[in-house]
Amino acid sequence: MCLNRGCIPSKALLYATHQITSAKESGHRGIAFTAPTVDLAKLRAWKENILAKLGGGIAQLAKMRGVQVIQGRAYFEGSQSLRIETEQGQQFVNYDTAIIAVGSVPAMPKAFDLGNPRIMTSSEALEIEDVPESLLVVGGGYIGMEMGTVYAALGSKVTVVEALDNILTGADPDLARPVVAAAKKAFKEIRLKTKVGKMSTVGKQIKVEMEFDGKKVEEFYDRVLVSVGARRTAPTSAWKTPP
Repeated sequence: MCLNRGCIPSKALLYATHQITSAKESGHRGIAFTAPTVDLAKLRAWKENILAKLGGGIAQLAKMRGVQVIQGRAYFEGSQSLRIETEQGQQFVNYDTAIIAVGSVPAMPKAFDLGNPRIMTSSEALEIEDVPESLLVVGGGYIGMEMGTVYAALGSKVTVVEALDNILTGADPDLARPVVAAAKKAFKEIRLKTKVGKMSTVGKQIKVEMEFDGKKVEEFYDRVLVSVGARRTAPTSAWKTPP
């Protein structure tokens, strides 16, 4: 999760788009640049190349340490047996102890799951298919703030809504404070104590109904990023722990 659809690709995009922000902020030093031209296909390819290199490095470390890596879909056949379906056929692995570490997937509340690609989780947002003129980020945690920063640097007008009193809840306030200050400069708006109630498709936009500042409002966005957390991926198996 971290390597392929989480921390590493998001940090790569943050690094890349920070170059745009740095160029914009160099004017007070007497150094000015023209507006950047962004090739999204090249940006995606650069990000994927980083993931491939790091993945290759981990594979090499596993090989050096004698760790066998098998690519496939695994099924528990018993308390100490695993059946793995691979491109080369079935394999069986016997073990004394198994650790299930199958990762997680971004959470998507049913009320927001319209089957519309304009409503994204972090997985889709990391692909940077386009740069929407307006982007609503639902959730002011680290995922929402990171991806909001990326899209804002690329040119989107970003609005972040958070149901709680602060963004980055649970983080050290001394660390959250500079993030808030930077976000207020980069984003169109940050709304706290805001509840998103309903979304619907209207043409090529998403209509969002929310309660903000004591009143109900309806707004339209080109894309919506739902970043309200993740849920663990449950392993598929008919095997149950024997008594």
